[in-house]
Amino acid sequence: MGVKIRERELASGIVAFYIDTYHKDFGRFSQKSGYQANPKIRKEYKEALAAAKDKARDIEKDLQRDPAGVFGRKAMAAEDFRDYYRQFAERDKYSKYMNVLPLLDRFSGGVIPFSTLNAAWLERFKKFLLTVDTINQNTASGYLVSVKTVLRQLYKEGFLHEDITTKVGGIKRKDVKRNFLNIEQVEALSQIECDSEMIKQAFLFACFAGLRLSDVERLQWDQINFINGDPFIQFQQRKTSQYENLPLSDQAVKTLQDVKKLHSVYSPEGSQKVFILPSRQRIQQVLYSWGLRARLPFRLTFHISRHTFATMSLAGGADLYTVGKLLGHREIRTTQVYARVIDESKVKAVQALPVLAMNKGLPEAKAPSEVIPEQSSLVQALNAKGEKIAKALGLEKNEVGKYEFAGREYSAAELVVEVSGSE
Repeated sequence: MGVKIRERELASGIVAFYIDTYHKDFGRFSQKSGYQANPKIRKEYKEALAAAKDKARDIEKDLQRDPAGVFGRKAMAAEDFRDYYRQFAERDKYSKYMNVLPLLDRFSGGVIPFSTLNAAWLERFKKFLLTVDTINQNTASGYLVSVKTVLRQLYKEGFLHEDITTKVGGIKRKDVKRNFLNIEQVEALSQIECDSEMIKQAFLFACFAGLRLSDVERLQWDQINFINGDPFIQFQQRKTSQYENLPLSDQAVKTLQDVKKLHSVYSPEGSQKVFILPSRQRIQQVLYSWGLRARLPFRLTFHISRHTFATMSLAGGADLYTVGKLLGHREIRTTQVYARVIDESKVKAVQALPVLAMNKGLPEAKAPSEVIPEQSSLVQALNAKGEKIAKALGLEKNEVGKYEFAGREYSAAELVVEVSGSE
């Protein structure tokens, strides 16, 4: 019984490392380690060899514990990851999974045996995504997440002997402008004809409920209940798998009543689903045309309804924590992007105010440091409190020693003043 590393020189001069496994009762087989290197570049060669040895040691431990399981993976090792990924994508409604398939083909140029899947392979695929001209960094980030999801499933089913996704970091997302509708635009849309009344009502409902399209698609009538006399949706989020009790606004309830009347047309045989919706592609087409009729300054997508719910809630006086809970966010920093949008709207509103012709004699505005003296005992107390608030909000100091909150920079003392003033 034993596991050994074997080197094989390829036509290009690169050395590939193979792992040979032997057991007296089960026989022997060879598999690719997934690591290769140029032997003339000693550092690269040593790192690849060390990684192959690590993988061989893991296999040897498995061989001692469960030799039948190791040799059972022999057949699995020859299977194609692209086929497995395709089957996974076909079961899932998220289009991003299917969109990754041509990129996997382009990256690999052919079959991707399970035996070649390791952290180095995933790292190379990550770098490849960042070189594709047709996708932006945020899209690349989402695609990498989808591949990691499938790889984790592969590990759970025993096709991989380790979870390689833990060894490769994600692609950092860039902050992008989040379009949203104001109440006047929502009102205007409700009055404008749409090619699908069901899609129209689903979108308007999401504007007042904040649900993602994936959750709207799966929503069923028996998930809508009354708790202490108030209407709630009790559901499990499709994206995060979290269970939620979401209270419904009066407008959301009214929309559901309108949807119920549409069922005789869209589902004459009856359905437990609240919204009878077509494919994602068709939904996008209908929303695009609807947005053009409304002369919106941006392309209308379903996710804009979620942004609209968040910004309307904050503008209506709801605090960040509450809005985050309504949206199902796990961290408050996820919700802070909407607070920044609201702040920008406030700034624009203030800047639109008229300027008086005579403004002499007004006291000169004081800088924040003048309002709060740096050496005062009050500031020392505020600093201590501000540090606690920053920790609770998950904020970290930037390179200039300030906390970034709602799109602005604050010292610890200034953060206390800001948060206290926003409550």
